Amino acid sequence: MTTRTAPLLAVIACLAFAGTAWASDAPVVTDAWARATPPGTTVGAAYMTIQGGKQADRLVEARSDRAAMVHLHSVEEKDGVSKMRAIDAVEIPAGQRVTLAPKSTHVMLMGLDGPLVAGQTFVVTLRFAKAGEQPVTVTVKPATATDDHAQHQH
Repeated sequence: MTTRTAPLLAVIACLAFAGTAWASDAPVVTDAWARATPPGTTVGAAYMTIQGGKQADRLVEARSDRAAMVHLHSVEEKDGVSKMRAIDAVEIPAGQRVTLAPKSTHVMLMGLDGPLVAGQTFVVTLRFAKAGEQPVTVTVKPATATDDHAQHQH
């Protein structure tokens, strides 16, 4: 190998590695937030946006040290009545954005260890079927926060 080919081989090796990493990218989570809860409240919810990677994946579990139980939930409206129910997974299509939001699919936090206070952060660890675990920092917004309000106040 000559001194002229060594740098070229190094660049090719880096590109090959980067291509492999890029081709197997995991879902990316952004805008994770929760509403503040009043003292004595033991339930809350976390919301976020998940951008699918190169392959479809499924969000299959969530957990947090802030809550005794963490479930994936959906909200369905039937005959003017909203019903919340636990779900097994959230499908994350390849390259598509999935939003977990109030009155929709969300991460339910039950048995909170204390109130969620505006300005605090806490971690929710998401587990994807293919991509594995991903810790996500959730920012607590005021109790009056809406989906639009939370996404525009970073």
